[in-house]
Amino acid sequence: MIRFRVDGILREMLNFPQKVHAAVSSRLKILCNLNIAELRFPKDGRFSLDVGTNRVDFRVSFMPTIHGEKVVIRVLGNKQEFLKLDQMMISDVILKPLRRIIKSPNGIIFVTGPTGSGKTTTLYAALEEINSSEINITTIEDPVEMQIDGISQCQVNKQIDLSFAHLLRSILRQDPDVILVGEIRDLETAKIATEAALTGHLVFATLHTNNALQAIARLVEIGVEPHQVAPSIIGVLAQRLGARICDSCKEPYYPSLETLQNYFHEEGLTEVPFYRGRGCEECRFTGFKGRISFHELALITDEMRTIIANKGDMSELLKASHKVGYRPLHYDGLKKVLLGLTTIEEIEKYATFDWS
Repeated sequence: MIRFRVDGILREMLNFPQKVHAAVSSRLKILCNLNIAELRFPKDGRFSLDVGTNRVDFRVSFMPTIHGEKVVIRVLGNKQEFLKLDQMMISDVILKPLRRIIKSPNGIIFVTGPTGSGKTTTLYAALEEINSSEINITTIEDPVEMQIDGISQCQVNKQIDLSFAHLLRSILRQDPDVILVGEIRDLETAKIATEAALTGHLVFATLHTNNALQAIARLVEIGVEPHQVAPSIIGVLAQRLGARICDSCKEPYYPSLETLQNYFHEEGLTEVPFYRGRGCEECRFTGFKGRISFHELALITDEMRTIIANKGDMSELLKASHKVGYRPLHYDGLKKVLLGLTTIEEIEKYATFDWS
């Protein structure tokens, strides 16, 4: 019988995946034109590949961990997949006022949500909606995810200290009509964007918040004075992405009365079909194919501006927003559940069902 040292076998078992991973990580760095020998710092890169007849962009993030580098790859869209607002299945009660405010002469419009929730896609679609030779549109992005004809797009470069704030100050000297700020991360950028909105520019920007109204609180937390926040914001759109039910194997089912009572008022409850995917070859037996977005839109009224300027609390803002049709994320999600586009479980992942 051949005997092996246990610690040697364990060492080989642990090292093998790391060796394979290190090789993959190095090849990705070569594709991204990054230094393959640098393993101590986080790095971001991107590369493009021909997939079929399309050129597809990939964004790669490298993060050092105690077991080696963790690598996350995001597949970005290509020009053939560029979505317009009316192709994004946005509910009419949100799409109509959204289209109205993106044509405003000045103010800030925020799109909020976590990383990967489709904020940039929505902003690109909004810019494409108003893009014309008569409007000077400039963007500041990190990185530029998709090139749009007729729009000046600038990219942040941390290696030479070219930040959002630095670019934004320079852009204001170029007489822009519309500015897109990829993300507001600090007080300097927030203040410049606010001042731009107050001096005749339309500004689009993103924030990481759980819902639309929290964007107001977030700006104040960053350090922008409430009396500047109040007149500058004209609307905030919050969004999430959920898995879409596969159309090839979609089937209805009737949830229990108890389930319906969790999401709908008890008065007049009737049997309502929900939908789910059985699983088929088309969706690789997952029951889902593609994604569906759901939204909430907070339009800022004069009453809400008074509350913001007077440092009112979130409950006051919520009451005032309901007067102009504000509905939370889960409301739009439930509509898309009833339309058979997604499942109730998908909505529960991303939206809190708080009816108080």
